Amino acid sequence: MESYLAHSLGPYHRRVVSSSDASNSAIQGPHMGMTAAMVMRLTGEEAAHTDAGRTYVGMLDTEAGREMADHVAGQWPYARVHFVLRKWQLWAWMNAMAVNTPALGRQVVVLGAGWSATGIDWAHHCIDARIWEVDLHHQADKKALVHRLFPVTAARMRMIEVDLSNLGMLLSGLRTHGWHADRPTLWIAEGLAYYLPLAHFAALLRAALTFHTANRAVVEFGLPHHLLREDVRARTAAYHGYLAAQIGLSALQTVDPSEFCLRSGAIPLAWADPSSMELARNGRALTFRSSEDSGMRMAVLGPA
Repeated sequence: MESYLAHSLGPYHRRVVSSSDASNSAIQGPHMGMTAAMVMRLTGEEAAHTDAGRTYVGMLDTEAGREMADHVAGQWPYARVHFVLRKWQLWAWMNAMAVNTPALGRQVVVLGAGWSATGIDWAHHCIDARIWEVDLHHQADKKALVHRLFPVTAARMRMIEVDLSNLGMLLSGLRTHGWHADRPTLWIAEGLAYYLPLAHFAALLRAALTFHTANRAVVEFGLPHHLLREDVRARTAAYHGYLAAQIGLSALQTVDPSEFCLRSGAIPLAWADPSSMELARNGRALTFRSSEDSGMRMAVLGPA
């Protein structure tokens, strides 16, 4: 088991001002979809880890997510803590892996990047890094905004629009934009597993971990509801059902870790649940007292 260290970043109270609320914005940011805007509104300044990332987040127009964010905050207040913790855990693991294996930090692919600040944060934090952000939509608009805000950093970033279920197109797009399969790559899949069938998600991660023995992936997912404690199962089903209805899906996807590892050929090198994240981040569990209090999980994966 590899050791990935965590460092406290403080409580859950910081807020970001989006361009829809700001009066002094120099550049009007693009409009976001409902779900991405909801996450940004709930996560606040914790959506980014650098000044550059927070500047970028502050330029996004999150108005489309206002109603969803207000509803989720009222009905499922723990959801905001989930978003904050997953951002924190991802950043802690990325830093630790870059220390343990510096080459990993120099080539990073963010799958399902959407409007996330992860790539922008990492490009400013690790000046030797090159980042490829991949998603089906929005990457052209995001590229334009990043180039206007950070033209020097943007030169080390590539935004690619491609269907993640088409592995051939994904790999071709990455290679066309300068990705080197023969170099260690850190793959990020935050919030992606909820929208891809297990077979597609497993195939994607199998491909991601194939090319180099030092490759790693950080993934976040939700456990199948039948594995959850009864009260957690009920609230998770209601929350997931609400999100799915808002974006026109029949249901959000869940991941059975054993089945996923079998299908993807991945080996889990580190696990985290909200309780362990809170303990590492805050020194005590504030919202989730045990691993059974939530079905959200994160893992660092390596090739078999």
